[in-house]
Amino acid sequence: MEKICPIRGEYLYLPVCAGREERKLEIFLKSEGETPEKIFEFMVPVDGTAAGGYVCDFYAQIPVRQYQGREFLICGEFPMAFEEGIFVSGKRQTENQARPAVHFTADSGWTNDPNGLIYAEGIYHLYFQYNPFNTSWNNMSWGHAVSEDLLHWKQQDTVLFPNGSGTMFSGCAIGNDRGMLGLPKEALLFFYTAAGGSNDWSRGREFTQKIAYSLDGGRTLCKMEEPCLPTVCRENRDPKVYWHEESQAYVMALWLEENDFGIFRSEDLAHWEQSDRFTLEGAWECPDLLCLRSEDGETCWFFWAADGFCFPGEFDGYHFRPEGSRQRAYVNSIPYAAQTYSGVTGRVISIPWLRMENDGRPFTGTYGIPVELGCKKTGEGCVLTQRPVRELLESRVRIGIEGAAPGGGSVVQEGGRIICRPGKGKALVLEMRALDGGAVYTWEINGSRVCYDPLSGLFAVDGEESRVGCGYRELTLIVDDRILEVFFEGGISLGTFLLQGQEVGLAMPEAFAAEYTAYEV
Repeated sequence: MEKICPIRGEYLYLPVCAGREERKLEIFLKSEGETPEKIFEFMVPVDGTAAGGYVCDFYAQIPVRQYQGREFLICGEFPMAFEEGIFVSGKRQTENQARPAVHFTADSGWTNDPNGLIYAEGIYHLYFQYNPFNTSWNNMSWGHAVSEDLLHWKQQDTVLFPNGSGTMFSGCAIGNDRGMLGLPKEALLFFYTAAGGSNDWSRGREFTQKIAYSLDGGRTLCKMEEPCLPTVCRENRDPKVYWHEESQAYVMALWLEENDFGIFRSEDLAHWEQSDRFTLEGAWECPDLLCLRSEDGETCWFFWAADGFCFPGEFDGYHFRPEGSRQRAYVNSIPYAAQTYSGVTGRVISIPWLRMENDGRPFTGTYGIPVELGCKKTGEGCVLTQRPVRELLESRVRIGIEGAAPGGGSVVQEGGRIICRPGKGKALVLEMRALDGGAVYTWEINGSRVCYDPLSGLFAVDGEESRVGCGYRELTLIVDDRILEVFFEGGISLGTFLLQGQEVGLAMPEAFAAEYTAYEV
């Protein structure tokens, strides 16, 4: 297939047959009298048997407004029906599918690690690892969504696509407060891994750390050509950059290889020197350095890795020194690759990716409820805590037996059970305090049987058990689509679980030995 496509709109749409055989598609920018310039390369799943009208699962959209009035040459081994399904439009399209109310999901495609989390000009930006062209991993790009309250998100244009330096792996964002790199202080700076060798276009290249910047509030990103940090180890990745006030330098935490991480320092963001390398048991990928404050005002440093493993210790801007044993932020392996926001004052906000299999909808993967991280001093040292962000607590609307909530939620007594339902398109929040510290608590949630035994410390969903801790009497349950998140004892433990059904509803016995309050959000 060689298709000439005039660009007379803002978006190029490619038909996607999710889960089918993937074929390489290349897009070149035509220039009269010159060799066409390659600008995109993607692996796109295709129905090779299609004839007549091409029936696809969804359309991947590529923003192309900067190429208005030019022509693309689109090449690949695709059937005529696929070629006829390509079109250009001036309007961004969205998928009208049932989806979580307060957990972000992309309109379509695959998502994984959150990237570039930054708060700027009253907007929370969530960039994320994204494959717009399938519901499985590939073509790593950076998607983008925005929110004013951390709960309700609107997807924006994809901002970084693969190129000849590699696919776009994970990274972070900071404000350019000190006017570095010859850019204005209002610029937003993005650090990411160019994963050389991960696509045909970059064959033979290695992983490097690169910078992109935005001059329009994060709407579009411009890539800088040269790496800010050349290859240290073959697949070193996931830079997390901070300004460290005490040592007056920028600090980058980077995964190097196996269980090894590095600390790098810079005064100008363009030149970096390694100041530390250390090994952390079982940890890899997606590092984060956290300075957390307890309710008593004491501070604790933690080093965080992708699985939610966190290591208390000391950090002086040059070296991280673990102190005490490894902790787990999550009770199971569903949350992954959490990242904290830059640009936020007075609190530390974290969002994880939730690893969920595709359930037949045009998107795979979602993101956890944003949490505020803190710490608690115990006899054994610092312990990490996680609580739902205050925006969720402030936006709750109580629902009760006395009548329906404004959003349509209700609590009813029926057949010896208490049944809680939020309004359509809402999530359910149930706060409870156990009156009997030894009772086993059982709920039916979205068709799943859920129970917690405070004596054994086991929490089970449809018989699958997780060890969450013994003796917890205060629980907050958040139910949203297929997702159940449970905060135990003020955030000392957090569990994320998958339920059978999408329609939100919770039932418990009338003789429930607990005080409880139900909300919708």
